[in-house]
Amino acid sequence: MSEGIPRAVLTEALREKINGREVLAAVFCTFRFDPGFFEREILPALFDLQLHQDPQIRRVQLEEALRPLSGRVAVYYDPGAIVTGDGTACLDVRRIPVRPRTGYFHPKNAFILVRDPSTLERSLVVLTGSANLTQSGWWENVECAHLEEIAEFGRSRTAPEIQRFLRHLRTMAKNFGTHVALDDIRGVLRTVQPITHRTASGRMHPHFLFNGQRDAESLVDQLDAVAGEWLRHADLEVLSPYLDDADASVPLETLIDRFQPGKWRVLLPEEGGLARCRPELYDWVRERGGEWGRLPKAVLARGGKQAAGAGYRSVHAKVYRFFTKDWEITLVGSFNLTGPAHSGSGNVESGVLSEAAVDRRPQFWLEAIEEPPPFAQPGGEDEGVDQGYVPLLARYDWASGQAEVLWDGTSHSPHIQMYDRGVHLFEVGHLERAFWTALTVDDAAILRERLRETSFLTAVAGDHRGIVLVHETGMAHRPSILLDLTPADILRYWSMLTAEQRNACIAEHGEALRGPSEGLPLERPPDTIFDRFAGVFHGFASLGRAVRDALDEDLIEEARFRMFGAKYDSLPVLVEQMANETAGDPLDRYLMVLCAQQLADHVRRDFPAFWASDPAGVSRLEKALTVRAALREQLIARNDAEMAEFLDWYEPRFLGETAAVTA
Repeated sequence: MSEGIPRAVLTEALREKINGREVLAAVFCTFRFDPGFFEREILPALFDLQLHQDPQIRRVQLEEALRPLSGRVAVYYDPGAIVTGDGTACLDVRRIPVRPRTGYFHPKNAFILVRDPSTLERSLVVLTGSANLTQSGWWENVECAHLEEIAEFGRSRTAPEIQRFLRHLRTMAKNFGTHVALDDIRGVLRTVQPITHRTASGRMHPHFLFNGQRDAESLVDQLDAVAGEWLRHADLEVLSPYLDDADASVPLETLIDRFQPGKWRVLLPEEGGLARCRPELYDWVRERGGEWGRLPKAVLARGGKQAAGAGYRSVHAKVYRFFTKDWEITLVGSFNLTGPAHSGSGNVESGVLSEAAVDRRPQFWLEAIEEPPPFAQPGGEDEGVDQGYVPLLARYDWASGQAEVLWDGTSHSPHIQMYDRGVHLFEVGHLERAFWTALTVDDAAILRERLRETSFLTAVAGDHRGIVLVHETGMAHRPSILLDLTPADILRYWSMLTAEQRNACIAEHGEALRGPSEGLPLERPPDTIFDRFAGVFHGFASLGRAVRDALDEDLIEEARFRMFGAKYDSLPVLVEQMANETAGDPLDRYLMVLCAQQLADHVRRDFPAFWASDPAGVSRLEKALTVRAALREQLIARNDAEMAEFLDWYEPRFLGETAAVTA
């Protein structure tokens, strides 16, 4: 029976759908969110890169890969369901909490905008499923997902429905004003021509369903409106890991009464060999003419193989299968068989209803259970949620150094104490509801220092204690995760032509910092004055070209990383090293500062709007460039008086401050 159940590895299926194309924007939705696992193991699926096996080095490589996407990768999550896991968040990902007033934020989606580099055609890859952005969701559980692709300027049945869902998502996340990734994706969806017919050539188009809006239809009403005439009297199978803690299931009863299935079977939620439902509910299903079932052990076995001692995976998939001998229509997504999931205005949920290809008569996936099992206390997916929740939002901007907090409760806040791993950081006074309030300069500095190690804070408000995931922006100015390059290394890095070369360079430097490597040693160029000066000029020419290309292509954030950032290869980082005697000969350092000044002058002249857009970055760069005066004095002091006259002649000509060079 297990042979008829479609199976795939979620990460590999997503990577295959992206198919090596350039990712332009990505929006993820999840209930439970483990930001460390997301960055280490899920984010790499967006990039066609060979990443290092060391997690820290891999993060540095991803930091580089994310630069063109700055602000265009976002995760929307329920703040009451944060998973701290074994790591923290440190990459340029917008982490946006969403808490509906009527329930939980419970959808599991990925909307990924891709572009074919050869044809420049853009498409939206859409994943709708049951997996949270956690290790159990992507690596351990049995989950379900529907993948599809929507071409820009193409035709689609789901595009208008997805557009409405994303518009509602933006409304729910109103506490954060900027949603660049969301807006980019919605812009592509607006070019898509809607398909108004439900079917084509006798086959039903996929339909994107969601709820959580005020006055929204229930799930059963949506199913009936789309495919009611087909669903009635078909066989029904429901996979839901969670049921209501009740003697009878209202959502199941509504399904049965509405569609009158011929035969129907429901997954028995189990944990440790115990059924996670009431005995009364178990009996009620059988009295109504239904059956309980389990997935085959071959599907549940870890690694896809049945082996002694290997153990079995938990079922977290949410699937509703309607089928006859000739066809099968399936809903996959986040809808549990519970009242809050099925209610139109309860949880925010999403799913895709589609007709599956049938090459033989569909059968039940679940194997019927004959003997009643032992029972345990019923559980829900919201177990543990809100027990550690304080409705406090926090954000920090690395560019300005400003930190702000917002109280998202129903009334004004009490005094709030902020901690990091048991260490008290600062106190937040009474906050008005739904207004961002700036922290003091001292408290913002404390937060800045902590964010270099962790993005999690603990908030204590009265009797409530909860985890707060800090929303970070201005990531170009966030210090790099691992690497500190020498000036010569930075110049060589600027000179590298391809992403593959830079990726390999990061891996080699990371290995050198982390410990001995079995690879080849890093190559060093010959140490002659010609090679040194040629390397300086080539490195700065490459940097200037990269900045101009980024600005010409409207990749503002990528240019910002290079010109004003705090990363291992950002221009201010190199210039600040020039004040250090260990950074090399004063003549070499003077020449590098002169090149940096020349590049800064050109960018200020040719791209004034970009220059004015980052006052903090400009201030840092200009302050670092003042070292030129000290280096000039060193050169004059160790040479004769003619050096001063030469530099007076040379500097304005090098910087382009004179019209012509006098013979």
